[in-house]
Formats: sequence, structure tokens, C-alpha cells
Amino acid sequence: MSDTTPDVMDTLAGLPQGSAVAELRRQRPDVARYTQTSDEAIFAPADDGGLTRLERLAAALRVAVRLRDTTLGDHYRERLVALLGGKAPEHAEGDSKRRGLIHDHVDRVTSDPDSATKANIDALLAGGLTPHAVVSLSQVIAYVNFQSRVLAGLRMLRDAP
Repeated sequence: MSDTTPDVMDTLAGLPQGSAVAELRRQRPDVARYTQTSDEAIFAPADDGGLTRLERLAAALRVAVRLRDTTLGDHYRERLVALLGGKAPEHAEGDSKRRGLIHDHVDRVTSDPDSATKANIDALLAGGLTPHAVVSLSQVIAYVNFQSRVLAGLRMLRDAP
């Protein structure tokens, strides 16, 4: 990504290239570049560590829905549909017990992070997630929460008179 190429955050915030807010973001090119490379590392890692790309995107979609961020929700739904070859995410195959554990964890950490305990992590491990997968899931949850908050600020700046 060059210092002028729109990144995922510019796109999600609806910032046209050259707009005042897009130019403001370009005053801190490292921030935009690191955000974009974080997105790539989280959703297309060289080693998935036991948390598949499908699981990562499904968790991201769930976080976005829990946060009521329709733009992020649409973004992750589109990525899931593309990954599934046009199928709706609801029709994705996989281990339903594992998916339920992941969803429960996403819901808990997104809605009430203080309620997460070691027992919750142990349940993920007992459900087949590797320690690497648990860390990766935590990264997905944190990243999408971060995106939602940054996007809220960018939208506010974009829409300011």
C-alpha cells in the first residue's frame, strides 16, 4: 500500500481519495499502513494456527453484528460469501460444537469482556482450538472492535460541516 492508496479503513468509512479526512489520515502513513497489514495478517496469515480463514471471518462478522456496525457487518458478510463461493455464511459446513464455542466466546468478549474467565479459555481448548487459535480469535475480536471505533470517528469527521 502506498501512502496515497485507499486502505480498508478508507473504503469502509467511505472516504474518497483526496478528501480532507483521507488526507488527514495520510499525515500518519504508518498508522494507515499498519492497520492495513494487520487486516492482512489477521485474515490471511501464512500459518492459521488452527483457526481457519472461514472461522476468522465468521467471528469478525459476529463481532460487527454484536456492535451493530452495519458497514462492518456487510464487509465481513461479503468476504465470507466470496470465500464460500457465493454461499450464504449460514450454510457453511463445519463442526457446529466448535462454531458454538467460538460464537459464545465472541459474544462474551465483545459484549462483556470482564466476564471472560480462564474456564472460558479452557472450554475453547477442550473444544479443539489450539492455544494459537485462541490467541488468533482474540486478535480478530480486538481488531474488529478497533475497526468499529476508528470507523465511528472517521465517519464523524467525514460528516462534520
